[in-house]
Amino acid sequence: MIEMPHFEEPIRIVSDIHFGHPASIIEKATQLTPLFRGAKTVIFNGDTVEMRYIRGRSIGMRNSMIIRETCLEAGAQPVFINGNHDPMLSELCHVDLGNGAVLVTHGDLMFHDISPWSHDSGIIAAAHTRELEGLKEEDALHDFEKRLKASKRAALAIQLHKTGMRRDALSALRTVLRECWPPWRPFQIFHSWAVTPERAEALARTFRPQARFILIGHTHYSGFWERRGLTIINTGSFLPLSRRMTVDLEGRILKVRQIVQEKKMFRAGEVVREFPLGDAAGD
Repeated sequence: MIEMPHFEEPIRIVSDIHFGHPASIIEKATQLTPLFRGAKTVIFNGDTVEMRYIRGRSIGMRNSMIIRETCLEAGAQPVFINGNHDPMLSELCHVDLGNGAVLVTHGDLMFHDISPWSHDSGIIAAAHTRELEGLKEEDALHDFEKRLKASKRAALAIQLHKTGMRRDALSALRTVLRECWPPWRPFQIFHSWAVTPERAEALARTFRPQARFILIGHTHYSGFWERRGLTIINTGSFLPLSRRMTVDLEGRILKVRQIVQEKKMFRAGEVVREFPLGDAAGD
């Protein structure tokens, strides 16, 4: 288990900023400055920037440095966790907090094809199968970190594809229309949302059975669900039609806040749920 006691509190956790994606509502990192203020550590739980394609990867890395500097200027230390859109950004694919009570991971490992709604899901699923065959030979299928890294390598199966992305006034509309075609895609998205709580629970029970909370992003559907002593929290995304939340940890208390947009700036809003952190199950 990776426990990082040097993370200074309060810790703020966000996900799926997708900075650099043409449809992201974040055009400049400084729009996030109010959101970072008040935290000592900000954990970016995957898909912070766009790095899936070789073409444009250097831009993604540069964007991550801009996010880092913006966070530092706001007085917080940034910590990046890899997602499927930025699978090589960091050495971390998850962190365990609160003496093991809180698991933070992007959530793409919940699905064998990583993003079942994606046009490229078949390519990625085949790559993931190959990765798991390699782990089977190593007798490492139950190694959480190796499984996470295998899923990130699978996400890179499309790295030679052309992105075809550009940012302009119609970027958000084009993204929404693309997500709705072919006609079965919305049903794939809705199904993925519906099964996410049980998939997240299965992930935690398998690899972190002592955890009381699992914090994810990935599906862009924010919310929280309680299942047999485990609380699942999805912090949403900064893409169109998605709500977004932040999770704060301080003094053995976990607080969920809506992220509020004021003009083009974003800040943490009022607390919508509060949980005592307690200890990891079985401690």
